[in-house]
Amino acid sequence: MLTSPFLHSEIYVPLHMDSAQPITLELDKLKDEITRHNLTDIWDMILLIDYQVANVHELSLDAQAEFCGVVSLLLKAFTK
Repeated sequence: MLTSPFLHSEIYVPLHMDSAQPITLELDKLKDEITRHNLTDIWDMILLIDYQVANVHELSLDAQAEFCGVVSLLLKAFTK
């Protein structure tokens, strides 16, 4: 049996496994900050209107990262 010289199964880590945890941690921290500043209505409104989902974890990883960026900017604007 021939194996690829470029891919060793014992060191292969799928990309979705590698990048999912950091965005989840970032979302959790961001949600805590939003809650602390009493801005959960904005969080929910953006999810429902812009992304048509009720929970941020229903979004793809790329959409979660985008959502994080948008909400982070709004958090900075509203807490200044």
